[in-house]
Amino acid sequence: MSPAVPFGPKNKQEAPQETAQQVRPVKETQKQKREPEELDGLIYTKKRTKKKKFDSKKETTPKQTAPEPASVNVSKNPDEFVETDPTYKNKRRRKFIFIGLGSAAAAALLFFGYYQLTHVKVPDFEGKELSEVREWTAENGVKLQVEQKYDFDKEANLVIHQTVKNKKIKKGKELVVDASLGADPEEQITLPEFKEMKINDAKKWITEKKADNLAIIEEYSDKVAAGDFVKFEITNKDVKAEEYKRKDKAKLYFSKGKEVFEKNISMPDFAGKTKEEATEWAKKNEITLKTEEADSDKIEAGKVISQSVSKDPKVAKRDSMTITVSTGKAMIVPDFSQFTAEEAEGKAEGLQVQVKQLYNNTVPYGRFISQSVESGRKFTEKDDKPVIQVVYSSGKPYIKDLRDSTLEGDLQKIFYDEYQSKGANISYQVYYVDSTVTKGTVVKMSNYNEFVPIDSVIQIGISKGNLKPEANKDTESSD
Repeated sequence: MSPAVPFGPKNKQEAPQETAQQVRPVKETQKQKREPEELDGLIYTKKRTKKKKFDSKKETTPKQTAPEPASVNVSKNPDEFVETDPTYKNKRRRKFIFIGLGSAAAAALLFFGYYQLTHVKVPDFEGKELSEVREWTAENGVKLQVEQKYDFDKEANLVIHQTVKNKKIKKGKELVVDASLGADPEEQITLPEFKEMKINDAKKWITEKKADNLAIIEEYSDKVAAGDFVKFEITNKDVKAEEYKRKDKAKLYFSKGKEVFEKNISMPDFAGKTKEEATEWAKKNEITLKTEEADSDKIEAGKVISQSVSKDPKVAKRDSMTITVSTGKAMIVPDFSQFTAEEAEGKAEGLQVQVKQLYNNTVPYGRFISQSVESGRKFTEKDDKPVIQVVYSSGKPYIKDLRDSTLEGDLQKIFYDEYQSKGANISYQVYYVDSTVTKGTVVKMSNYNEFVPIDSVIQIGISKGNLKPEANKDTESSD
């Protein structure tokens, strides 16, 4: 249906058929000259006579109610004219505006959808675990670069800083985060006086200084009260306490007090059993076992003779007991003063005895002087047994007459073999005399054929052999 056509003052509807017939040839001619879209705005009116010209001023309506005056296009036919729709351009403009807005909205929607698909919002990871960032980046296709640095205020593996936070980042792009390595291990820490601290104070100090390599060890003690300091040890002995760093390992010991156990362990009878059986039982039940040894003529070596805790009473962990283990039959050192030198060697069964006879100023010949191991001492098979030195007296040394029969060269051997090797510290001094006796022969002695003290010095004259026998006789007669 064709659009409504506005009519002018003289364009009445009295003869619509006539008007249509008159303008049809013009309409067909104008179709060829105008574009199809322009024809929609044309309105045709009836033919006018020359006597009645159109007065545009009289046909206008008030401005507040009428549309803008239509532009008039006069056709070649002077009796006809064409009017244009004044709202057409506005309608067409609005149409293009709507199309443009729709296209822009569609483009914006597509861009928004693409942006949403290719971008993701980065949460605030600061203060959170690094593992959360790794998991998020893996799920959302974002690359992750981690830069680690020491930070005293942040625990290890917590995020310190991130380049993008609470903003969107394109998938495939790189997110850089700074992660904490914890407190600097190379930082030197001044150690307090742990001796004056209780265990809770020490734990608080370790937490505040983040000295994680300093371990607190609690142990039972019979001497130190519970909670008190016991000792402090740095694992590396080359590190001094005043040079201690956070990375250095150390142990701080505090007492748990005396450990108390219930007496619920039955004590067996170990008499006649081996030492190994008693040791194994004590180890299994955490009993402190002390071992003593004693010889026995009845219990063979290695077996228990007696125990400090009798059978039946209950004992507790960490209790102490003592067992006496047999070393077998003992070899006892005899009193050699009761025997002669000839009897001594056969009186110490299983022991090695060495008998000596030495000169003595006071002890008569043959009497006992000493023994190197005291009498009554016991030795077992497992002991290192010494050689027992037993000394008997040879009395006072007796000096023989060496004159005219002994050469000077034999004196050393004689004095050593006869006196010095037998305990007498007898020595000699020589001097030389004129004599007809063969040179080097002993011709004079200060002592001979008599007993002398063991520390005597004998004066011995040695012949020079420089005199003839005649002269020697005259000399002797004159003497």
